[in-house]
Amino acid sequence: MYSSRTHDTSADHNRKKTLMLLTNKYEVLPQSSIPALLTVSAFLYVFMAALNIFLLWLSPLSLYVLLVYLLVGMAATRVYFAGEVSRRQRRGPTVTLSNAAVTVSPMTAPIYMITAETFLLLSLFPVSLISVALTRTILASSPGTSLTAALDVVCVALGAAGAVGAVAMRRGTAYRPRAIHDGPIVALSPTHLEFHPLLSPTPIRIPWDQAPYVTAIDYPTVRADVIQRAHIMTTASPAPTLIDITCLDWTQDQLQRTIGYFVCTPEHRGILATAGGVDVVRALLRGQDPDA
Repeated sequence: MYSSRTHDTSADHNRKKTLMLLTNKYEVLPQSSIPALLTVSAFLYVFMAALNIFLLWLSPLSLYVLLVYLLVGMAATRVYFAGEVSRRQRRGPTVTLSNAAVTVSPMTAPIYMITAETFLLLSLFPVSLISVALTRTILASSPGTSLTAALDVVCVALGAAGAVGAVAMRRGTAYRPRAIHDGPIVALSPTHLEFHPLLSPTPIRIPWDQAPYVTAIDYPTVRADVIQRAHIMTTASPAPTLIDITCLDWTQDQLQRTIGYFVCTPEHRGILATAGGVDVVRALLRGQDPDA
């Protein structure tokens, strides 16, 4: 038999889930309410966009174009993210066999959603200029009022503010599509456990003989990002190895249960080079005993 050696109480686990939802934009928890929350927010954005259409006669065309563009864009990113998270929760993490090892793909949808929202905000400034130019073209035959001119200035100011905010977000974000690798974040082979942090050019390999064990997962701040970091103890070092596992959508229990199984049952490590290893890892993620 194997032991996951987890110590969190139910209250501690719930507190940590709440903390991660509030602070870590890359965290996607199993069985969380993220898809429902994202779907509700997407509907709210769509509702506000529809309300702007209904109230078109109350606002200048420039503000109308800018707000509808922003609201529809925000709704689209949330629909995309809700779909990705919902699909991940139904099917579970992407676990496959590759190069004689069971590999786990990272959940990178949060990175792409944040990147899309950043470019959406960045584009507000040129969109505001286009909307003002469109308004002036349509109203060219009629004299403009001072109120219309003032609202056009407000429109451009809002677009500029959005672009400045996007630049600040971009500078404070370490995880970008071009900065991360496209390979697995975890690999389990018959000889070793391998972590490959998204921002690292090389993976970290830990032989099974060193008895890796997850002592904790914390959430330090790097630049403006709250990342996910695992503390891995081994027999080779008295201090834990700190490994960035951001976008690995496993709980600490799931990670330690999987690692602990192969540490404690070396006779089963060979299955990790076969398709049967994928089934074993999936059973461990579900909390089932593969030997039952």
